[in-house]
Amino acid sequence: MEQKELLTVIVADDETELREAVCSMIPWKEIGFRLVGSAGNGLDALQLVEQLQPDLLLTDIRMPYISGVSLAQQVRELRPLTQIAFLSGYDDFAYAQKAIEYNVISYLLKPISMRELTEALAEIRGKIRRKFARLLPQKPEKSGWRELLLPLLLDGFAEEAQQDDPALRASLVGAGILAAGQERYSLTVLAIRLEQDGKNRTTPDMAYTVDMLLGKLCRSRSVYSGGRLLTLLIAEEEPRGLELAIDELRQSFARVLELRAIVGISHPFTSFCRCHAASREAVDAQRFAGESGIYHISQIAAESGTAQTDLSALLAPLDNLLRSGSREELEKQLVQSFGASSGTAESDSVTLQVLALAQRVLHTAVSPGEAAALLRRCRIPEPLFSISPPQELQRRVTALCLAARDLLAERRRDGVSLLCAQAMETIEKQYMEEDLSLSGVSEQLHVSPNYLSANMKKYAGDTFMNLLIKKRMEVAHALLTTSSLKIYEVARQCGYSDQHYFSFCFKKYYGTSPAQLRRAESERGGDGA
Repeated sequence: MEQKELLTVIVADDETELREAVCSMIPWKEIGFRLVGSAGNGLDALQLVEQLQPDLLLTDIRMPYISGVSLAQQVRELRPLTQIAFLSGYDDFAYAQKAIEYNVISYLLKPISMRELTEALAEIRGKIRRKFARLLPQKPEKSGWRELLLPLLLDGFAEEAQQDDPALRASLVGAGILAAGQERYSLTVLAIRLEQDGKNRTTPDMAYTVDMLLGKLCRSRSVYSGGRLLTLLIAEEEPRGLELAIDELRQSFARVLELRAIVGISHPFTSFCRCHAASREAVDAQRFAGESGIYHISQIAAESGTAQTDLSALLAPLDNLLRSGSREELEKQLVQSFGASSGTAESDSVTLQVLALAQRVLHTAVSPGEAAALLRRCRIPEPLFSISPPQELQRRVTALCLAARDLLAERRRDGVSLLCAQAMETIEKQYMEEDLSLSGVSEQLHVSPNYLSANMKKYAGDTFMNLLIKKRMEVAHALLTTSSLKIYEVARQCGYSDQHYFSFCFKKYYGTSPAQLRRAESERGGDGA
């Protein structure tokens, strides 16, 4: 990333004069920032962060509707890469220290002059740049743990063992993979592929960045193999916050290196003997991730209602295209695969392998009965080679592959659509609850706030918060024009305990206050009479 690129910033402060002075008097461009928004309260600030995804949020710690610390916590969940600088009175200093875990990069004491604030912001920019610089890939240091970890992840030699033996544990401790004296552990494998414009840009030195980011959650060890990174996470118990850590990883690669990270996650397991099986699970999940960019192997079984199927790496180009490619790309690859073996002794073998691959991929998304019905629809014979010429069988297998690809794409869309529909249903049913939030709904749906937010924008057309505000405002408008409820009663029924803030939001949304709307409706009613 170009070092001179401007960092984006949002300013939030309920003191209008101070906020406007900061926005207008700070020489933002000269000190390396671009001001993209400002807010007068915590809710508006959170809404802007979700929409604009800034590099820095400069906020007062005492904010209406959401306090600065609560705002920092929710920003951390939604946008882990966004750094936060607090403006605080002296009495709030100890209070602010508690929020360090929420990406608070600095806290500045009020009163503060514009010169002092400018100097402080220049220092903050330097801190953020240094954080970004630490994310750049580095050549891995020489270490014996890679020589031990690679066979565990890539070979199945240890899979027959039921538990780790003392010799293996000693080797793991000696290599620095397992902490000395650690008897209990929960393991997870991630498969990570970094792309730019659809092309694989993963390199071995990116393992450093992955381990630095995920190492904040638990012990992380990454190796490069087959055009992807395989990462083993070692925690004392199943790590909480894994999705949040992966969100930060994906945002970091996107912001600093302009790379899209596609991540597959295995089931958690408790024996190093299962590393190979877990790495296969993670690779399968990563191939299935598609547009979402992150996929947990357990989602496959959960969405299909079937047991997890062990997929092979057979015909890797076809595997990837079946899961996430276009029809045109898949059809072209099939023509090449069949064409290369045409007229040779390997022709039947290639056809059989392609059919086997299509069936295995199908079983990650549909029930055995649905898969069998698709085979019948595409007229796949039994026995397989009972028809001639061979080109006719290849044509039918091609039709099966294309149909499987379409079904998988539909199931992915259905899964995300179902997730968004559940979020929309929550808004419809719980809009009157003041504490309804993106992070709370995400927790109910077992996804990260960032993942839900991104998909809501894509499939529902707007951010979660904007959709919630839209629902509340529509209900408020209806109550104000059709009922005799007092304005504070309307506010409470729409999730606002503060009538003044409700009026502020209503006027911001409709361009008129609740009282003005009622007067206009009353005058229209009088004219009609």
